[in-house]
Amino acid sequence: MKIFALSDIHGETRYFEAAAEMMRSADLVVISGDITKSRDEKSTEEILSRIELYAKKIVAVHGNWDHEDAIRVIEKKGYSVHGKGKIIDGIGFFGVGGSSHTPMNTVTEYTEEEISDFIMAGYRMINGAARYVLVTHTPPRRVRDRTFIGLRGGSRAVREFLDGTRVDLCLTGHIHEAVGVESLNGCTVVNSGSFKKGRYSLIEMESPITVEQGKL
Repeated sequence: MKIFALSDIHGETRYFEAAAEMMRSADLVVISGDITKSRDEKSTEEILSRIELYAKKIVAVHGNWDHEDAIRVIEKKGYSVHGKGKIIDGIGFFGVGGSSHTPMNTVTEYTEEEISDFIMAGYRMINGAARYVLVTHTPPRRVRDRTFIGLRGGSRAVREFLDGTRVDLCLTGHIHEAVGVESLNGCTVVNSGSFKKGRYSLIEMESPITVEQGKL
């Protein structure tokens, strides 16, 4: 399976045409949250409709800046893996949107206990899959989560899950400046950075997993 992964779109549309061929050639497009800027249903529909022009299949979670109207659209379209899981071509995808609490008090934040519950609910739905992909908005604590002022913005619950459970790939975002790839307990953690700035990741689900990151 070939995955085109992006995150933190924040309503920006100017890079979609440049990314079109990569999305067309991918088997799956994965969105790790913060889809909109204005947060309403209309703007969410507009962003997703641009991706739908090129994507064969889409999996998504919402971000901490995505309002409940945006969350409803993702759910209605059947793309969401927030608190749920789905198996695609033998690979189990599950996830959690939003973020742990931030100093900015953004619109969609959860306690660490809630994040853990959402992850476990999705994992139970795909338990027994050949491979596992965790889709989160917030990265695991101390992995691809360092902010520009040096603080750690990741979730302890995501980290604890990856410390205790075999997962092949974790696709995340949230901390734009923490773009990159890192290994954690055999899991390849990919922070795709901000698509608002043209950043993306291409992942080949071979063994081993390979990741190519770029900027449009």
